[in-house]
Amino acid sequence: RARATLLAARIDAAAGEPLRAAARLAQLNPAALQASADVAAALWNYAKDIAPPAIAARLAAATGAEGAWWRLVAAFNAALTPRQQRAAWLRWREANPHHVAARAEPPLASAASMPDRIALFLPLSGALAPAALAVRDGFMAAYLASEPPPSQSIRIYDTAAQPLETLYAQALADGATMIVGPLRKEAARRLWALDPSVPSLLLNTVPEAARGMQAGRRIQFALAVEDEGRAIARRLGADGVRRVALFRAGEWSGRAASALQAHLHPETEVIATSLLGDIREVTAAVSQALAVVASNDRHRMLTRHFGGEVKFTARRRQDIDAVVTLVEADYLASLRPALAFHFAADLPLYASSQALRDDAQDSALAGARVCGMPWRLQPPPLKAALQSAFRNIGGDRESWFAFGVDAFRLANSMVGWQPGAPALHGAAGTLTLGNDGVVRRELAWAEVSGGGFKLLPTMP
Repeated sequence: RARATLLAARIDAAAGEPLRAAARLAQLNPAALQASADVAAALWNYAKDIAPPAIAARLAAATGAEGAWWRLVAAFNAALTPRQQRAAWLRWREANPHHVAARAEPPLASAASMPDRIALFLPLSGALAPAALAVRDGFMAAYLASEPPPSQSIRIYDTAAQPLETLYAQALADGATMIVGPLRKEAARRLWALDPSVPSLLLNTVPEAARGMQAGRRIQFALAVEDEGRAIARRLGADGVRRVALFRAGEWSGRAASALQAHLHPETEVIATSLLGDIREVTAAVSQALAVVASNDRHRMLTRHFGGEVKFTARRRQDIDAVVTLVEADYLASLRPALAFHFAADLPLYASSQALRDDAQDSALAGARVCGMPWRLQPPPLKAALQSAFRNIGGDRESWFAFGVDAFRLANSMVGWQPGAPALHGAAGTLTLGNDGVVRRELAWAEVSGGGFKLLPTMP
């Protein structure tokens, strides 16, 4: 039976169903299995490909041996450090000694790879100070929430107060065994040029140095709007959308739109694009993009031709399958009614996280599909635990706070983390390491429904 179930699980996994594969194996009775170690190893192999939303949904429904397995996976993914992962595993094994998964250890990173002394480089004054302070708070909140508490020292250096080269020399003199930061792109480039002798997690990207880097010693992690463009392109392809109208506003939206265009499915195309300027001109821009203006022009031409009034109903162009918006919440509040007025209320709407307000009750988002951080769309228990101590983690600070949480997670896991290794399920997204040493973020997706978020299945 074990061999048959293992084979069925392999078929499930090959068909892109790792959740079903793991669920099969988790229900096996270990008392009758000689191959229980093989089953446990296969369970962990499939678990690494399952996103937290799917795990949470399964955990809510499963009972018995399968429910115990999903509790372990959820605790393992939520752990912020290798030491915390091991502690979660040992507690679970003690509570479930006869479970099939207790026969083999999970893929644990070595706690010995965790840095002893972290130098955190952030611009605590100047224009980037609000973002930097939120990153600092997220980083320190994750440190304080780690169990057992890490025996690390963390020293924070203000990159806006002194030259980076001076701070780097000071950090080494202070005994730093890892550098996290800096946040500003130019400062990240300068640190890269120094070729730091200790492992470094840069909180921005250095495009000109993307080749030939040594992953595991220098990693680039950024909160980039390009991630949202890539996520929307993938979702359009997965949903079978073929022709879209794109509305964008702001400098940031140009970068997101370029990433979207570059990663579209071969059969998907953007057939209408509108760059929104003054928010008062949104209605006119929508009319132009949906060709309602052209429809009215045809009406006027026919009226002149026949010399009298012609019965007429304006309509939009009919070759659009969906609308994509790369705009902030204020623009969307004007854009959504304009779409309805111009006969496009029936079109599916895809939005980036910039359209989200603190309150999901926003009527402009009703029915929309939105990408965003798991921290926002499926808050982990850590967020609720931290809100009492760090009350100001909403609004513009929220994404930077989550970024700081993941910076702490990466700082403690990056040594030995290689391209192709299992993903880290973070607050800012599911994190994987590319061959160029840049961390990729896979965002979560939800449909806004009933004033809340209904999580969508992970894309294959």
